Amino acid sequence: MKKNPPATAPTQSLATYDDRPYFARALDHGLKNGIIDSEKLDAMRSEGAKGVVQIADYFGTAHLRTDLDEAIKRMVYLISLYLEHLSDGDLTRAARSLQENSFLSHSRGGSQMLKALFAMPVDATIPDAEDAEDVRQFLRERTLGDQWSVAVYRARHAERRAFQDEIAAALWFAGVMQIPHQALINESSESVLHASLLTRIAGRNEGSLLSAEELKNFLKSYRRSRKKSPLGESLLEDVPQAHRAVIVRHLNIMDAKDLPRIKDTTVAFNDLVREYHDRFHPLSLSIEVSDYDTMVTDEWRKVTRGKTDSDSMNTVFLCLAAGMAPKPEITSTEAKAAIQAIRKDGASIKKVPEFILRSAPHQMIDGLLSLWEDEFLPEMIEQLILENPDSAPEPVVRLLSEHCHIKSPSRKK
Repeated sequence: MKKNPPATAPTQSLATYDDRPYFARALDHGLKNGIIDSEKLDAMRSEGAKGVVQIADYFGTAHLRTDLDEAIKRMVYLISLYLEHLSDGDLTRAARSLQENSFLSHSRGGSQMLKALFAMPVDATIPDAEDAEDVRQFLRERTLGDQWSVAVYRARHAERRAFQDEIAAALWFAGVMQIPHQALINESSESVLHASLLTRIAGRNEGSLLSAEELKNFLKSYRRSRKKSPLGESLLEDVPQAHRAVIVRHLNIMDAKDLPRIKDTTVAFNDLVREYHDRFHPLSLSIEVSDYDTMVTDEWRKVTRGKTDSDSMNTVFLCLAAGMAPKPEITSTEAKAAIQAIRKDGASIKKVPEFILRSAPHQMIDGLLSLWEDEFLPEMIEQLILENPDSAPEPVVRLLSEHCHIKSPSRKK
């Protein structure tokens, strides 16, 4: 049988897009070097016509000329993306693939590459499946307007694969630590991994994360301990190989940053407690406000003595503003001393919000800041105490007693 001579590139439809997309280069290379024969070229024309109609139908309609023109561009891009990725830039390999496989398998290959990328996470946040975007819209953007090169595609794929590995490792650890699934949605993988790892460092390998009180006790005991970092081999002995690299990396991060910070006595312990509770609290849906009270700092308990009504808080504010030790109840003598200190040296305005943010329970912070900034500071400090600095303190004490707990001499035992 006589071998057909090498065919030449078509002069119309396919040649029109010979502006150097990879498909056009591979096709020309195959035709010029006898890799692609005329029979295959005819089959490609036939399959291409069907593929264009299918793509136009998918994104719009096959009955509009503009949709058909766009479909041709989309198809050429999909084939180019797949061929260049498959051949790794080798035109001979790409041409052989065109000769040996159906034309539409190449456009499907490009489509599958993009769909696989779409299915991967765009960051390390644990996603909610119900919030998935429309894959059709993703393909619409990628195949026409913003066409990624193979190099860009591979970079995006590698980035998303890393995110996927982070999430998979976090979900594995969440299963071991029995973190409720609902608590994981929209949480960062890092938070899950670090909470789980800290729980293991504290001595619990599975079952649940540290409770509020357990977390505080661990931070206290670890800070006091003089032993070296407790990161032995047994800490990760049950971690599957598929997740080991990710989890080891996060353990190293904690070893380099978190554990030294816990040991650092220049970091206020109360700040440390709040910081770690803020990071790990969302992962346990069972923790209610009452549970958070177990995390309230020793400073808060000592200052408030269990009294958190508005008058008690105002009394604490007055003491702080005067540079005195804060108490929920003071004597009239102490009230006079506070007035005189504020008039002499000015009010220590910053001390009050600093105390609230540092020590108060989360659920009370906004209300306490409002009580101080909107009521007590402008009405009691700025107007009552400072507006008439030469007035006698006794009438001021009487007015303050309507908003603070001030014991009169007659009540004093």
